[in-house]
Amino acid sequence: MKNLLYLKRYVKMHPNNRMGWYLLGKEYEADGQVGKANYCYNRAGDIYEAFEHSKVPADVLKDYEAKVMEMAHKREQKIRRWRYSLLGVALLFLIMMRSVAAPNDQTLLAAKDQPNKSDVTANSVGTDKSQQEKPLFHSPLAFTAMELSYGSDETGDAVARYMKQQAQRSAPDTAVVLGMQKVDKWLLWKPELPVMYTLAEGDNAGQTLVQSYDAKNCQCKPGQLRHYQKEAKAWMQQQEQLAAMQTAISHYQTAKGALPAQPHQLEADFPGNWLSGSTETMNQTFTALKALHSSGQLPAEAAAGKDSEAAQIMASTLGGHPYFKQPLEIIVDKKKHRLAVASGSVLLRNYEVGLGGARTPEGTFNISIKVMNPNGKSDGDFGSRGMQLSDSHYAIHGTNEPDSIGMDESLGCVRMDQADVEELFDMIPLGTKVTIANDVLPGKVWVPEKRFETNKSQNQTDPNTIYHWLD
Repeated sequence: MKNLLYLKRYVKMHPNNRMGWYLLGKEYEADGQVGKANYCYNRAGDIYEAFEHSKVPADVLKDYEAKVMEMAHKREQKIRRWRYSLLGVALLFLIMMRSVAAPNDQTLLAAKDQPNKSDVTANSVGTDKSQQEKPLFHSPLAFTAMELSYGSDETGDAVARYMKQQAQRSAPDTAVVLGMQKVDKWLLWKPELPVMYTLAEGDNAGQTLVQSYDAKNCQCKPGQLRHYQKEAKAWMQQQEQLAAMQTAISHYQTAKGALPAQPHQLEADFPGNWLSGSTETMNQTFTALKALHSSGQLPAEAAAGKDSEAAQIMASTLGGHPYFKQPLEIIVDKKKHRLAVASGSVLLRNYEVGLGGARTPEGTFNISIKVMNPNGKSDGDFGSRGMQLSDSHYAIHGTNEPDSIGMDESLGCVRMDQADVEELFDMIPLGTKVTIANDVLPGKVWVPEKRFETNKSQNQTDPNTIYHWLD
């Protein structure tokens, strides 16, 4: 009963700690309170699945529970905030790697004494690594990104995903965790995301090595940091392409009532240009992404490596699925003259735009038309690209008055610089949601040096129509 009360207090203080919820569920189950136990297991999510399937002995689990409470108590007594965060990270690592040995300050601070070694080494019960079967398919390098914070609950999620792949013998040789700055509710998908830490398999079965790149705390040397950053750029570009394809598939199905059979159905001539074009990555993963959208699961051949191109692309993200889980959308901030591309809470772009002040409507729209050279030429009033908002007279378009960007000089439309509107046109499919509001975006503008661009083959002009958007 003492453990039950303590764990209840613990999860109340740490509602996002899924390991705490799992242990509380075990206590309720032992006490015969099945309903409460199931509630806790639902809150535990992947942790419940990982531990139940691994059949961890009850006495070992009790030992984990004792260490959770012991370490939680120690954390409450810490005065220095940096040690609090580091201790929290190590606690998550050690628990989720099924370590029997209790963590201590010497383990947590190993990086200070040995700057070239991993911050944490966690061992789990198992057979020798040489006795395990070889993985069906895995990537030498995989990435993920999360809030730039050492010690957050998302840190534990990354380790849990790596653990799950270890159990499935599909873990990458190295998983690189990138950090995104958080501003208000947004995570900024900006160029040159810093490497927070890496995860790698150790020499023994179930062993995970964690190398922090937080120089302030671990005093570690970068090692292959430049290589990771170069590969991270390519991974980020790849994930943007997958997000565009996923969004197009979703909106096509909503409009047509069926999934597209082939990629070319998304790249028809105007007005059926759901996508402005495609890339090799988008075409290689079309079948896998369609299956993922339909059933929530990747096809077996992609997961098993039989479809080598798609499997390799999927394996480049920690967890084996595309990084972006929600469709792309556009958000316009009238107060700050910004237009952002977002997926959930992640902002992929933040452009400066020209607006019309009170003449620009607020509300929710969708991209109903995508047209190239809406004035019949690339340097007309509407520039080289136009994207109409629902069935209104408003649009997001280019301009032949670049000095109006950042100002309230339009009659209500959203004006963009030519390079920006051409990138947006390529990135955003038909049907994309557009929200116009006030004071909802960060003020800082960012776009990558290498712009998002598709290979176009279809005719996306509309020479028979004269557009009367409100400029």
